[in-house]
Amino acid sequence: MSNQDDVELAKRLMKAGLVPADGLRQAFNLQERVREEKGQHVALPRVLYHLGLLPKGSLDAAVGPSPLATQPFPGYRLESELGEGGTSVVYAGTYVENGAPVAVKVLDPILALKEGWVDRFRLEARILVEVEHPNVILGYEVGEAAGLHYFTMERIDGITGEEIIARRGRLECHEALWITLQMARALGALHGAGYLHRDVKPNNVIVQADGRAVMIDLGFTQALDPSVGEDTPLHALTVGTVEYLSPEQARGRQDLDPRADIYSLGVSLYHLVVGEVPFQGASQEEVLAMQVLGTIDAQKLKQRHITPEVQFFIAKMMSKDRARRYETMDEVVRELTGYVPEGGGPVDLGPEPQAPPPVLQPIAPPAPPKPKRPAQPAAPKPPPVAPLRKAAAPEPAPEAAGDKPAAPVPKRAKGKPEAPVPRRRRGGDEPPRRRRR
Repeated sequence: MSNQDDVELAKRLMKAGLVPADGLRQAFNLQERVREEKGQHVALPRVLYHLGLLPKGSLDAAVGPSPLATQPFPGYRLESELGEGGTSVVYAGTYVENGAPVAVKVLDPILALKEGWVDRFRLEARILVEVEHPNVILGYEVGEAAGLHYFTMERIDGITGEEIIARRGRLECHEALWITLQMARALGALHGAGYLHRDVKPNNVIVQADGRAVMIDLGFTQALDPSVGEDTPLHALTVGTVEYLSPEQARGRQDLDPRADIYSLGVSLYHLVVGEVPFQGASQEEVLAMQVLGTIDAQKLKQRHITPEVQFFIAKMMSKDRARRYETMDEVVRELTGYVPEGGGPVDLGPEPQAPPPVLQPIAPPAPPKPKRPAQPAAPKPPPVAPLRKAAAPEPAPEAAGDKPAAPVPKRAKGKPEAPVPRRRRGGDEPPRRRRR
């Protein structure tokens, strides 16, 4: 593992609450000391095992190769990753025996180490097997292999409601009502089976081009009967996505009923027709406060030309006082049915997102030819040295008494040129001279 892998693993452990910040700090300090003293990098899991912060081998599945590489699930062949959520990863796969397409959901191995998460994961799988409804995804099988907990379900071609919003900006009122009606039917079936969803939002619904909408994620489902699941540590936790939580969920109340899901369904309808959630803030705490005390911006609904009927449905479902909301999801279904054509009709999924243009590496221009060294002009030849002409002999001085007569200068033979001026001859201790080019 690299240093960056260790940092990412530490974040996941912190988020899951498995290792406290002081324990991670101690582990990183020990890592650094080993690096300085022995020049070796020890992976974070080994350090955590050594310090007794986690059972030995407990992180092997979390830091090992991807299931796409290991293919650990008997009878299934994984093909690609479909999506990743806060608790699990979903893969596209095939049931080997008959070639049927399936989706395989795998629990985050780190969350599997924490008490209650495996039970919650298996509860979701059991509900998908039990609740057979055209607007609820159908579950097939639940199991464990190579330390990984998984279950299989039907694979649906389509995109989530949130992806449609991202593509189109917002939906038309009749399309949004049709999707909301199907979500209400799915939630009605879930409530009828004795469960509360607690995380209703467009991102948990897959929509197909023919208009069919299917609830796909029941990861935070809770039994409506308070006596069921009392031993589950996560039963009493406030879970869900803050932008869609009901005021009673935001307050942390435990006496939740179907009206909590009805509020979240109203937020989802608002999101579909407006293109954004009604309450946004700089922090989760600020959004939670707005869920309790904030009011819907009616002017924004008018600017988007939202029909009066849709405005009424949003206002009633999102009432802060749950006594003023619809009582049951069946009541919501009856109200919406009168405003949706029979069969609903297709939904425009929006344009396919364009792949980012490939990053083109600039082609370096050809290197310019090296400039040729200009030829050195030949040094001009020195002009020939003109032969010395014999100077006219001076007039002989009159002979003085006792002087000998001067020797006569021999005459130069005619036709022989004068000898040039002799050059200085280099001595043996002088450096050789370079000839000029």
